[in-house]
Amino acid sequence: MMKYAKVVIDAVLNARAVPAKDVAWDYLIPSDLNVVRGSCVVVPFGKREIDGFVVDVCDKTDVAPALLKPIHGFATDFVIKPELLDLLPQICDRFKLRPVDVLKLYLPSAIRAGKPKRNGQRRVPASLDKMDQPVILNPEQQYCVDTVLNQPERVYLLKGVTGSGKTEVYMHIIQKVLDAGKTALVLVPEIGLTPQVLSNFKARFGDVVAMLHSKLGGGEKYDEWLRADQGSARIVIGARSAVFAPLENLGAIIIDEEHDGSYQSDSNPRYLTHDIAIMRGKWHHCPVVLGSATPSIQSFYLAEQGEYQLLELTKRVNDVPLPKIELVDMGNEIRSGNGGIFGTEVLSDLIATLRAKHSAMIFLNRRGYSQTVRCLQCGWSAKCENCDVSMVYHKDDEQLKCHYCAARMPFPERCPKCGSTYIKHGAMGTQKICAELEKLLKQARVVAPVLRMDTDNTQTKGALVKILDEFAKTTPSVLVGTQMIAKGHHFPQVSLVIIVNADGSFVADYRSAERTFALLTQVAGRAGRAVGTTGKVYLQTYMPKHYVYKFIQSYDYLSFYQREITERQATKYPPFATIVRVLVSGTVDTKIIRVIKEIMQPLRDYDLERQNFIYLGAMKCPYGRLQNKYRYQILARIRQDVAETTINYMYECVKKVEQLPLAQSVKIFFEINPASLS
Repeated sequence: MMKYAKVVIDAVLNARAVPAKDVAWDYLIPSDLNVVRGSCVVVPFGKREIDGFVVDVCDKTDVAPALLKPIHGFATDFVIKPELLDLLPQICDRFKLRPVDVLKLYLPSAIRAGKPKRNGQRRVPASLDKMDQPVILNPEQQYCVDTVLNQPERVYLLKGVTGSGKTEVYMHIIQKVLDAGKTALVLVPEIGLTPQVLSNFKARFGDVVAMLHSKLGGGEKYDEWLRADQGSARIVIGARSAVFAPLENLGAIIIDEEHDGSYQSDSNPRYLTHDIAIMRGKWHHCPVVLGSATPSIQSFYLAEQGEYQLLELTKRVNDVPLPKIELVDMGNEIRSGNGGIFGTEVLSDLIATLRAKHSAMIFLNRRGYSQTVRCLQCGWSAKCENCDVSMVYHKDDEQLKCHYCAARMPFPERCPKCGSTYIKHGAMGTQKICAELEKLLKQARVVAPVLRMDTDNTQTKGALVKILDEFAKTTPSVLVGTQMIAKGHHFPQVSLVIIVNADGSFVADYRSAERTFALLTQVAGRAGRAVGTTGKVYLQTYMPKHYVYKFIQSYDYLSFYQREITERQATKYPPFATIVRVLVSGTVDTKIIRVIKEIMQPLRDYDLERQNFIYLGAMKCPYGRLQNKYRYQILARIRQDVAETTINYMYECVKKVEQLPLAQSVKIFFEINPASLS
């Protein structure tokens, strides 16, 4: 009997950003090929051979068999798991994605291309607390573990203050899962967290732990993925994309620091990790645990509504006190004659901390040396030629760099416009903090290495692990960094944390206060985590009366949440509405504007008839040009009671415009509740 395969292909027509067909194509399965559902195959398409994914195998076809072409062979021996194929329609519908884009997440390019050469063995830092003898849980931790294990088919929100032992709860749940012959998936938000988390899990569980994230080399990713696919790895730890890890028989899915924005993809394909994890949890009938000291407003609201079950850890393990947070009014510092990076008391306390053989962490969420370079004589400023952004000065190699397209140019000794030598640096970054701090410590005759951790100096293989190792083993020392240092790290020797510019976290976004509260609370939580240590945090600000800082100082998440949720209900922002963004980009702005108008017209007519939109507008993006492509967007805020039908209508409007000739040279992205509107 003839067999036929329905194949989703990775092809475009006329260089358009839409697939040749949104559904699967029928192909004949040769008798000598064992093609099954989930196979990655090579098929003829026109005059080309291209890769495709088999989403179904059947005995019948609606196409005349004589017209069907045969599958030529396999692109790889790996097969997509049945569970992930079952979830494909649900994922595509939830996020309005093309099937081929989701399928490529299931089988990454490094896997489909065959085994690449290894680049050497990866290093992981030594575990700081070899988490070897069984750890006895406190009553709060034990209650959380028992609840999750006794009611597995639920989503749990584990709210625990920094240092409360959430990781130990995760490990006890996972141990029970492994004992039952099942597997576990652990997601962390930052690649910077992965090495330390991996080392601690390896110390507890051994070689059944695998790691998956985007910074692995091709060979490493292949080997780790293979271990998960074949069952030799029963625990997978990784960042966002690891939610698609090919584990079978899942017994628990854990998302640590669940509030973090990096769990939402801001590039194609756009998806929210939480939703994928919950879909997988339902398929496997296993618990999904979302953990955070500062849960997202969305997650806490769903816990209030009963969709998630709330579990709480209210105190640090061993009753270690939370660090005291002190606000430093930098306006007063300037008025008193201090124009330096640190407040007077802050610098004094930093020096005293290092002299006492304790370590410190300094947080500034800006990398580079200075964020702007401007001529004081004519006003010229260094702007990227490809993007509507300022170029950042990097002192290490004396270059100006664009953080969006990677363009670079030598730092000008004279203004390229007027020839002036009066070049001013503005808005310091982590490089400048390190340079100034080294001078200050030398003046104070304090011997302590100043280490830096940001994306600039952690790109090379092993660099991140080396920095973490050195900081863990060197006391006293100072670690300066961006948000890479803010979350999850456990360094018992740190007793002081300095937040240089707390106000830098505020941006023009309805979630700005939420993100600031979460980020700064997480940073503060790095201090004073060891028994017998009293931690201290300095929060430098020019807005000391801002309401967010009051809640951060008192660690009062609940009061902060009540204020935020009340404001969002009054202003009709999520979770009381749904935001949709249609982003259109291309090299010719006039074509983009025409595409935007074509999409907007039916939406305006739809709104006049039904009034489903709280807000509907089209505009240039805040970053109007990135990587030499112009960017415009449609923003819609939709009433929650009609969100599903309205989103579907918007998506159909976009799909119709995608088929028009004028859309051939542009890319259109459809986002639901996007992580960023810029």
